[in-house]
Amino acid sequence: MITPHEGSPTSKLPPRRSKNEFYRYYAGYPLDFAEWALGKLGLPAGGLVVDPWNGSGTTAAACARLGFSFQGYDINPVMVHLGRARVASSVDFEEAREMIDCVAEIIAGVPSLTVAAAGQAFREIPVTNEAAHSIAIAALFPLARNLLGEEKTKNPSWFRAGISLRDAPLDEMVFLDRWRSLLSDVAQWRSTRDDPDGSVISVERGDSRKSLGRKDAFDGLLSSPPYLTRLDYVHATLPEFLLLAEFDSVPDMQRLRRSMLGSPLTSGRPKENVERLPEDIKRLLQAIQNHTSKASASYYLRFFSTYFVDLQASMRNIAKVLKVGGRGCLVVQSSHYKEIEIDLAKAVISLATDLGLRHIETVEFISKRSMSLVNTRAHEEARKPKAESAVFLQRNARC
Repeated sequence: MITPHEGSPTSKLPPRRSKNEFYRYYAGYPLDFAEWALGKLGLPAGGLVVDPWNGSGTTAAACARLGFSFQGYDINPVMVHLGRARVASSVDFEEAREMIDCVAEIIAGVPSLTVAAAGQAFREIPVTNEAAHSIAIAALFPLARNLLGEEKTKNPSWFRAGISLRDAPLDEMVFLDRWRSLLSDVAQWRSTRDDPDGSVISVERGDSRKSLGRKDAFDGLLSSPPYLTRLDYVHATLPEFLLLAEFDSVPDMQRLRRSMLGSPLTSGRPKENVERLPEDIKRLLQAIQNHTSKASASYYLRFFSTYFVDLQASMRNIAKVLKVGGRGCLVVQSSHYKEIEIDLAKAVISLATDLGLRHIETVEFISKRSMSLVNTRAHEEARKPKAESAVFLQRNARC
């Protein structure tokens, strides 16, 4: 059922950038939307919420403000550090400041300071507080973007090949002053209470396709899976990833890109996995395969098949970890392949129903923000405003 958004935010998107917005994430939704959606779920006081695609941590921030406990996962370590920083305590921030002071002592007087040398100094500090460690790293992400500013291409999510931050020169005093200033910006951005009333907020690295924790663990879910835009979410965070490689450990980037739901780097899935998809999704894949445009039956069929197989695996885990009667909201965006409509809300409902989740309602918003609007060669249908949908679901007893 499609319902008007009476009593809900007039848009899933904020009208303009928030004054205290530290990190603007393309796939995110604003805090007031997350609070509204959590309110609609009707969760018990202090209930436990999960977000399988945590991103920049908006759901975590909303849970912290509303007094819910929270477990967030993201496959991209860049987003894990941001998510932790967003819900850290004032004590965590004090420890992050102390870590910067330690780095200052180590690099004092180092000739020809570089990002690699600063990162090596940071690595020498024992990690006794994971949140403080993430705060100190996340604070440097804007600096990484500044250092790579000239390496951007016409595609706003892409950077030139072969770039590195390792040998980028730093002025010691300017660097430390900037780091401390950015730390204050993160502190303004954070959305947590220092008197959490027993609620626990946790953000970890994890793959939604593989595991989301214990069966019957969560009262609610609020998340937004990557859209079918072929946006490379991992490469879009390349500056932060390159900085993280100097200051912490990182996975292989190519492997990470291929693991990401919705990645444009496709790899075939077993035929039997595609056969397990609901009939309406298989008909959609057949229509894509039969399209006359170039690569429809090869690359694009592989891309869409991979997406829906991986989304089904994630939805299976969602059905597993929600408690009986637990409710969730998934925010998705429609798209097109040529003139073929990809109604992602309908596909999510189909997958959910197939897994024993009950569709409660769908609330639609119109969004003018889509990566297809950046591509001047996109099909006419693809360049129209997109319907973004908040799909509300509930777990039945038979999951």
